[in-house]
Amino acid sequence: MTMKQPGPRGGAAKPVVGRGGARRRALLLGAALALAQLAAGCASAPPERFYRLAVAPSTAVPVVAAAGDGPVVTVGAVTLPALVDRPQIVTLAAGSRVEVSEAHRWAEPLRFALGRVVAEQLAAALGTPLVYAYPQLAVADAAFRVTLNVQRFDATRGVAVDDELLWTVRRVADGQLRSGRSSGRAVPADASYDALAAAHVEALAAVSGDIARAIGELATR
Repeated sequence: MTMKQPGPRGGAAKPVVGRGGARRRALLLGAALALAQLAAGCASAPPERFYRLAVAPSTAVPVVAAAGDGPVVTVGAVTLPALVDRPQIVTLAAGSRVEVSEAHRWAEPLRFALGRVVAEQLAAALGTPLVYAYPQLAVADAAFRVTLNVQRFDATRGVAVDDELLWTVRRVADGQLRSGRSSGRAVPADASYDALAAAHVEALAAVSGDIARAIGELATR
């Protein structure tokens, strides 16, 4: 509300701004400052980087393997601890502290990535391309089904990676089972997230080797 008061010596009246107008100006100024701070924060945020667990080409199944070679194996959906079942890469820090990086993320759901890596490593160990990981579908009825339950997926950047999994192999024909708990440890080449991802793949190779041996035992019984 604006009121007019007589000016000095009968001059023109001067407007007087009410308290409502001053409050509106203060609110607008505060909103403008908040938007400026938000824009500055967004401008300074580091770009997101995405990483995948990739098996080295040297360990892939030879191209001479025919589609009919070896048994059909499927790796089911992987169960993960809630701590690492997220897009952000989680690493261990001092004491009981963990670091969840918003700027460094997995390029695919970790439960799919782990199943895919184990399937690729099993294919190399068994010498057959017929190993499928959830959610892929097998082209033929599976002879063996593998289930994975991750107990540990720990990593300290530049120090060590420790992976531990419970696994079960079931022969579909008669339900015969093999199960175990396997662990793998690897030392990253440096403190980068690229080296950390590569170390996880190296650590998982020890687990996949145990599973491949269990499949071999069931295949010959």
